[in-house]
Amino acid sequence: MKARLIIFDLDGTLLDTGRGILKCIASTLAKMNIPLPDVEVCKSFVGPSLKKRFFELFGADEKVADEFVSNFREQYGNGDIFLADRYPGMEESLATLREHFSLAVATNKREDHAVKLLEKFELSSYFDVICGSDATATMTKEQIVASAAEWLSVSLADCIMVGDSDNDAIAAAKLGIPFVGVTYGYGFKNAADVAHFPHIGSANTPLDIRDFIAENCKNYKNPL
Repeated sequence: MKARLIIFDLDGTLLDTGRGILKCIASTLAKMNIPLPDVEVCKSFVGPSLKKRFFELFGADEKVADEFVSNFREQYGNGDIFLADRYPGMEESLATLREHFSLAVATNKREDHAVKLLEKFELSSYFDVICGSDATATMTKEQIVASAAEWLSVSLADCIMVGDSDNDAIAAAKLGIPFVGVTYGYGFKNAADVAHFPHIGSANTPLDIRDFIAENCKNYKNPL
């Protein structure tokens, strides 16, 4: 296997953003007088499209869903965004991979929020491009992933996608991109969960991502 570009999901893959998202989900639903689901259901908001997940859970109409997204993003950007935690070994993993590949981020987060968050945690410098959702939250994950490759003029055939959920795995499969599932985030809990989707491997820690790619990419020792 050869690759030129490694594309990372953000929530549950690069950073543990659960604290901020869960706090903001609770306050946003309270503001809209919508009953708060249990914590496990709330955790399912971490990663996927907010609008899509809101539709799935509450069956609301377009106007209410748009209101939810707008309210969430306003509060999240005002401080909750920084309620996140580092994954041990992530910076070391990215630093090594950066020597051999181009790196990108593809996230359902609003793009300016993603940039702000990664800058705060001093991870933005590892990436050649950070791609997020549009202002209207209508882009699909596969569109965001494809845009990252397009920005860097890299063929999808020369990419690897790394993510923690079925949302990431399905996007990679639709685009024909080899997928590595991580089990330390909010979606996959173990390798068996990853195995339900097309994939080339799984990783239990950030350093496992580095090690898997080092062992399986033929051009690992040949930096771009």
